[in-house]
Amino acid sequence: MSGLVYLGRIAGPGEDVFPTTGPHLDVRVTPQFGAQKGKKIDPQTARSLLQNVLVGDKRTPLVQQQEDQWKWNFPITSPYGQRSAPTKGASTYHQGLDLGIGPENIVYKGTGSFTPGKGYGTLATTDAQGNPYEIQFLHTKPAVASSVESSTVTPATSSDTSSRTEDILKAFLYGAQTREEKKPEKTFQQELKEQLIGGLISQSMNPMGFLSSYSSSDPFLGGRAAATSDYLGGLLG
Repeated sequence: MSGLVYLGRIAGPGEDVFPTTGPHLDVRVTPQFGAQKGKKIDPQTARSLLQNVLVGDKRTPLVQQQEDQWKWNFPITSPYGQRSAPTKGASTYHQGLDLGIGPENIVYKGTGSFTPGKGYGTLATTDAQGNPYEIQFLHTKPAVASSVESSTVTPATSSDTSSRTEDILKAFLYGAQTREEKKPEKTFQQELKEQLIGGLISQSMNPMGFLSSYSSSDPFLGGRAAATSDYLGGLLG
């Protein structure tokens, strides 16, 4: 499904983990097919892909086609290829394209799978012909994971799950009562009566008849049965 894949945010001053002269975006493109598979190419030859990279709240494309011409909407501060290192620790052969952009959010319009890294992120996507590419975005604070803009679902916490489980049990035991409703307090005799009735009904529809099954020549069992019968008679009477 096509959508907007969140790529993170261009690093601001003090946030960049790479050598830098200031906030900017370094874009690197690697085909995953054909003779150039796995080799970084000049991003300016992949403009049809990079026009889908949108910057800031206005969603300005990195580059866009105007009639027969392509226009880069941000200044190119360091092109692909051989160069003098712009700062200590930077490369002398640039494998990407630097664009002068301040700390802005960036998204990709289309389908893709985004993988975050430390100071960069990698988008796996395809061109209009279905050819696979990887696009890296350096000097960024990447998104945690790839995403298509949609409504946000907040995961339930363990306490929420526990509360919901308690509600379900209460509804089952007490008949759709919510957690705010309290079960009426019962006396010991009422609870004992309910338990005895429940157990006896499961055995016989006639509690007194059930007790008669304890008839025995054993005087101890006979006495227990008679005593229980008298007690139940008082409870059920």
